[in-house]
Amino acid sequence: MVNLKNLINNPLTPKDMMCTIQVTAQYYENYSDSNIPYWKPKGAVDFHFPVNSDVVFYAPKDMLFNAIDKMVAEQSNEHALYQYISHEVKFSNPIVVEGLEKELERMFVA
Repeated sequence: MVNLKNLINNPLTPKDMMCTIQVTAQYYENYSDSNIPYWKPKGAVDFHFPVNSDVVFYAPKDMLFNAIDKMVAEQSNEHALYQYISHEVKFSNPIVVEGLEKELERMFVA
C-alpha cells in the first residue's frame, strides 16, 4: 500500500499525474437579521481540488470523503453555508462548446 503521508509530503516527480476533484455543494445564504441564522438554499456551487491522482486512488474512501466534506464546510461563514453533495474525479479540463444560443435560434426558426 502507498504511504499517503509520503505522497503528500514529497514533491511531484515527472511520472506523477495530477487530477482535479470537482465537488458539488449546496449553497445557502443566511437571510437572518438576528443572531439566529435563517439559511435559504440558493443553488449549487462547484469547488475544484487539484490533487495527485495517487492520493485519490490510494486514500481510504471514507478518509477522502471526510477531508473533502470538512474542507468544503470550512469555506462557510456567517453569510454563506456550503454542504457537500457529491464529487467526481476529473483527469482533463472540460471541453468548451460555443454556439448553444445560435443553435437554439436555428431550431426555433425551423
